[in-house]
Amino acid sequence: MQPDRKLNDQESGANPSGPQGQDIARLDKKVAELIEAIEQTDVEGHLSKQYQKQIADAFHRSAATQKKLAPFRELDQDNNLSREELLEGLEKLLAENQFDSRINAPKQSGMVQKGVLFILAILLIVVGFAMIIMPAPPSFELFTVYYFNINDGVTIMDLVSLLIIFGGVLLFVLNFNKK
Repeated sequence: MQPDRKLNDQESGANPSGPQGQDIARLDKKVAELIEAIEQTDVEGHLSKQYQKQIADAFHRSAATQKKLAPFRELDQDNNLSREELLEGLEKLLAENQFDSRINAPKQSGMVQKGVLFILAILLIVVGFAMIIMPAPPSFELFTVYYFNINDGVTIMDLVSLLIIFGGVLLFVLNFNKK
C-alpha cells in the first residue's frame, strides 16, 4: 500500500495555497494517518460498519454546512453591490437561514430531552393513578357523575385523573415515536 499512497500523493500535485488549500492538505494528512491506522489494526465487521457510518455522517454534515453557507459566499463574491445592498442582502440571508456557531455540533440535547419527557410521562401516569386510588376528602370530590351504589361512583376528580393518565401515556408514546 505504501507505493500506491505515494503515487496518489504525487498525482494530487502541489498543495494549493490559501485557507481552503491548507484545510484540504490537513484533511489529506489525517486521512493518510487514518488509512495507516486501519491497515495496522484488526477491526471486526460490525465496528468497521460503525466507523464507516460515522465517517459518512461527518462528510454529510460538512456538505450540509457548505450548502447552508453557499448563499453567504455568493453575496461576498458579488463585487458590484454597494454597502447598502450588501447589508440588505446579508439581512435577508440571516432572516432566511437560521444557524449559529454550533452548526456542526452533534445534537446531544435530544437524549436529555427524551429523558426528561420520559420521567415527566411516568410521573403523570403515577400521579393520575394515585389520585384515583387514594381517598380524597369529601370537599375535594366535587360531583359524582355515575353512581355504582349509594356510597361509591365516578366523580369529576376521577375523570380528571383519567385525563392526567391519558396525557402521560400520550407523552410517553410521542416521546419514543420515531420521527
